[in-house]
Amino acid sequence: MKKFLFFSIFMFLNIFIFSANYYVEVKLLEKEKAILGKLRVDLENTEKPYFALFPNLESHENPYLNALFEDYKKTKIEILEVTDKNRNYLDYSIVNYKSKKFRNYQIKNAILNVNTDEKTIIIKFKTYFLSKNFPDNVAFDDIFIWRFGWYPVLIGENSDYALPHHTISLKINNNSNFYPVISGKFKNGIYYSEGKYVSMPLVFVNKKIYTNFTLNSKNYKINIWFRKGQEQRAAIMATHIIKALEIHTKNFGKLKYSTINVFQDPYPGIYGMAADGMFLLGDGFFTTADLVLPGLLEPLTFYVVSHELAHMWFGIGVGVDFIKNNFMSESLADYSAHISMYEKYGDDRLYNSYLPDILTDTFSEILPKNFSELDQNAIFSIGYYNIENAIADDADKIPGNFSSYIYYNKGKRALFSIEDYLGRKNFIKILSEYYMTYKEKTVNEDEFIAFLSKNISKDILYDLFKNPKKFDAFIKQKNDKIIVDLNNMKIPTKIRVVTKNATKIFTTIKNVEFEKKDIISIDIDPDMHTFDVERHNNHYPILIDSFGTQNVSKYDAYKIKIKTKSDDLSNRTHMFLSFEKYPYYSLGIGSFYSVNYSEETQKLILTDSGISSNFDFKPNPWTTLNLGYSKSLYTSFQNLYGEISYSIPEKIDIGSFSKSIFSTSQIILKGNLYDFDNFYISPTIVYSNLYNLGIHISGSYYFINNNNFYNNAYILNGAYFFDNYFPFFNSLSFEFKYADSKLFNPLYDKIPLTKDSENLLLTFKDYAKEIYGSNLEIFNSSILIENRTNIYNLFSIGNINYSLNAFYKRIDSENLYGLSFVMSPKIYFITDEIIPINFEFNYYNLPSKNSNAFTFSFTTYLNTTIRNIVK
Repeated sequence: MKKFLFFSIFMFLNIFIFSANYYVEVKLLEKEKAILGKLRVDLENTEKPYFALFPNLESHENPYLNALFEDYKKTKIEILEVTDKNRNYLDYSIVNYKSKKFRNYQIKNAILNVNTDEKTIIIKFKTYFLSKNFPDNVAFDDIFIWRFGWYPVLIGENSDYALPHHTISLKINNNSNFYPVISGKFKNGIYYSEGKYVSMPLVFVNKKIYTNFTLNSKNYKINIWFRKGQEQRAAIMATHIIKALEIHTKNFGKLKYSTINVFQDPYPGIYGMAADGMFLLGDGFFTTADLVLPGLLEPLTFYVVSHELAHMWFGIGVGVDFIKNNFMSESLADYSAHISMYEKYGDDRLYNSYLPDILTDTFSEILPKNFSELDQNAIFSIGYYNIENAIADDADKIPGNFSSYIYYNKGKRALFSIEDYLGRKNFIKILSEYYMTYKEKTVNEDEFIAFLSKNISKDILYDLFKNPKKFDAFIKQKNDKIIVDLNNMKIPTKIRVVTKNATKIFTTIKNVEFEKKDIISIDIDPDMHTFDVERHNNHYPILIDSFGTQNVSKYDAYKIKIKTKSDDLSNRTHMFLSFEKYPYYSLGIGSFYSVNYSEETQKLILTDSGISSNFDFKPNPWTTLNLGYSKSLYTSFQNLYGEISYSIPEKIDIGSFSKSIFSTSQIILKGNLYDFDNFYISPTIVYSNLYNLGIHISGSYYFINNNNFYNNAYILNGAYFFDNYFPFFNSLSFEFKYADSKLFNPLYDKIPLTKDSENLLLTFKDYAKEIYGSNLEIFNSSILIENRTNIYNLFSIGNINYSLNAFYKRIDSENLYGLSFVMSPKIYFITDEIIPINFEFNYYNLPSKNSNAFTFSFTTYLNTTIRNIVK
């Protein structure tokens, strides 16, 4: 996770207005993965030569995060010399940045302070790219990408970290292998910014690997840069871009850019990243976009494209402080993208639900149906995790793993509430005026709210943007009245009322009462436009969705549906008629059956069936209860099982702007009661602080009664990752298992690769009473594959992790030694979902029997398993 924390760090900046002109000449150093540059800055009379060195924010090791989550290759910018226009050397110092928002380890050597009164300053510098494990500011084999701040940038001495709009011209020395793609007008060998940029983005593409697809729209030229062979995806992408630009330009006004460049970023994932006149799209929109069901994710693709383009109006076009006012960038871009969905599709579908394929219905059971429901998942989580933050809160005030929920989702819902209050047409007109007024300028939250207050009450704007209280509108009944209660908040909320005579829809900021005798139904916020954290209480009467026939969100309706559950140990399949209120509880009543294959009849035969019930309860994210009961109708079998777990929430410091909310400790109690002569009870304690300490430990105790034969069993597993970047001896794991009688199968999943190997495995076929073992990782590395390969259009293969381990096991009185080699390719499915698969090859030596074995399995040791999930 660490490697994702700061790749977009240059977006988190306070933007001020400077009038200095920048002239930059650069050369790409392929082998060094660096840029050699010379910058000339012409200062105005009041400007001081005080420059931010943005890449140095990422040049230091994060002391709060274990090296497991961080790449050892850092970016940085070196200052080679500073002179005046006559080539006289100037005195300068490199000092720490003064920002109170960034952490102390980040701000070291992040300012270049030139001690001179000269107004023309020339700086020779060298900027190093990150490695392939990032989507931005990165050097791949075939593309170099840097969006923001790769050159020294003039800032105010007391600013909170500024990336000011400025004019810039750029000259690039010829390179025989890579072609520069620059946002700006090209004339006489120089690229000129079209107006003032936040930063001049810099991209080099391999001439032999990348090509481009060009289309002209009414106002813009579109260039899609992609790997050869992806022409179809590029053409589809171009149509999305043209449509999104058409909608945004109509809504908010014409952009200053004549050309928009779009790049296939080799880094996997479904994402986009924008800068002046360009944006990146994750490789998931190209290589894996059409896995299994081509065309399924086109609405999602359009949404991301539309969001990134919207930043050229809001966040880049109109500057903001991305630490203090990030909501003014992300919520406006997300709102713009969302309403563009209605213009293109007529709804806000997440995927192409009309795709004529039998698998479409299968995916509809897994994915949210639309973006409104996807947003509601985030809004619900804010309430479920008891997060109380205002949209306008600074980044260091919001838990790190919830900032996107506040800035993107809650912020967008605030804008939708304004839309309900003013009407979409009127609100779009206001946003257009906002862009035209403040483009190429910086706006803070007070100015933004003041601009909106020309049309909206300040009390409403306070509750929308500055009130940290969670919003939970609800319907209650009092005597012969039905009351819509807005939770003492002035949030513009749409109400739909159906009476015997008519249907009325209106927007209110106050509680509303109705005569119960007149009402057929009432729905609060039927379009999911508010940031209401709990929607089950938004309806009268309550909504009950039976078997999905009403197509109502699980956040609104109580659900009646069929659920299945398999018990592999007893070979029983349970089927329940379930009533649930997501995610709080689920009650299911049904039956089970068991089938076996008959060698005699060569058919599957029913061996048992009976009644079954299940109850799940999850009142908060940290507490879970599961109970179940089954009884056979034909045998004496019955089973009462249960599990309760509690995770202890903590605020963990992982070196970001603020602490994140995680759980490092979990307590679990589970058991099975077949009858009073056959049952088991097992408490488990888990401590896992991989982020800070690189430690994972779990311990379990089992009390087992098997026909009044009692057995006590103890299991302890752990892994530790050393906080360094060495590929050798970097982690270890251990296991301890003890039981009163033979209970454990030490090599249960190992497949012999030779005939002689079977003999060693048979040595332990009768299980074991004691197992003590340890595993030391001798070596680990990764093959970074930036050009993924699809297999029959079903899945894609990416990076491959591999490791060599030495292990020892004492199994009862036997000593077992060995080596294991593990390969773990990243397998990508639709939406670039990753499933790591381990291929483990083992060599075993059993000295007591002078026996050796070679085996294969799909499981491996704990430390290797964790590494392959994280990396």
